[in-house]
Amino acid sequence: MNHNDIHYALCQSPEELAVAAALIDQRDDNAHPLDHQVFARARAVVLAKTLEGEIVGCAAIKAGTGNVGELGYLVVSPLFRRKGIGQGLTLKRIEVAKAQGIALLFATIRDENHASRVNLLKAGFHFWRNYLSIRGTGNTVGWYYLALGDEVDIDGTMQTLVGDRVPAG
Repeated sequence: MNHNDIHYALCQSPEELAVAAALIDQRDDNAHPLDHQVFARARAVVLAKTLEGEIVGCAAIKAGTGNVGELGYLVVSPLFRRKGIGQGLTLKRIEVAKAQGIALLFATIRDENHASRVNLLKAGFHFWRNYLSIRGTGNTVGWYYLALGDEVDIDGTMQTLVGDRVPAG
């Protein structure tokens, strides 16, 4: 199995959405259980499928409106990790975001999640700043962004998204 044996497509049915949600529910770092109703309202869910049609990964552009989109819910089945599938899911979400007219994508990544940080940076995202988790865990969360439009006020938009969170360090 290599990266060329995987194709990426938008989720097209409630059945596919249920398989993607089950994949997220099975993740091994599931400190915060998936809210299935919120997940179902995502702007887009991208699936990674084998040539046989098995869903082995998923990722979303979370629910929202306007020209700012948040990435989330990236999960790859354990047997298919370290094969570039996470990167493929991220690149497909960027393509979908552009088609939807999203001007700025952002993501929040826990400090200890090295693989997700590398994935975003390889896809062209930029680190913005670290903040403490709003869940009161003491975790540091990095904020990352990718401008897809020419006229984006990155600092102003990111500061609005961050709100009154406490800077880390």
